[in-house]
Amino acid sequence: MKAMTSSAAIRTREDQATGTEPRTTRRRTVPPSHPVRLTTTPTGTGTARKRAAGTGTAATRRAAARTVQAPARRPVRTAERHASTAPRAPFALLVVGLLGGALVSLLLLNTVLAQQSFTRSELQQENQRLVERKQALQEDIARENSPEVLHAKARRLGMRDSGDRVVTDPRTGR
Repeated sequence: MKAMTSSAAIRTREDQATGTEPRTTRRRTVPPSHPVRLTTTPTGTGTARKRAAGTGTAATRRAAARTVQAPARRPVRTAERHASTAPRAPFALLVVGLLGGALVSLLLLNTVLAQQSFTRSELQQENQRLVERKQALQEDIARENSPEVLHAKARRLGMRDSGDRVVTDPRTGR
């Protein structure tokens, strides 16, 4: 077997058989100040590392401590996609409902204000008619209380004009 050209390049049997360049893989190393985390892979192949870290030579334990298995790729969860889009629908319905409610409220408010405006104008017209009638009645009263009209009414009732001013004595009656 050939010597490795760099510490990151690893030559596999498949590469040797096909004559291709070695694939480069990187080993993750744990700094010595951090404790070693022992993890198992989903298939359960991490037991050898646990055994190597717990027993064996010091070199084997150091090698096991330095290498850390890359985390397994998580499958794409469709539930996460649905979870991120699911709250949007109720929120959109809430916003549309609020906007629709506000629109209906404004329409009702506008209708009530228009109705009150018509009522107000009708009341103002009625008030104007009443003011005119009051003025007409006051003019009639003033005309009826004039001296000419009072004189004509007295004549119709049989009263007569006093031509001479006569003074009568209340004791004698003359």
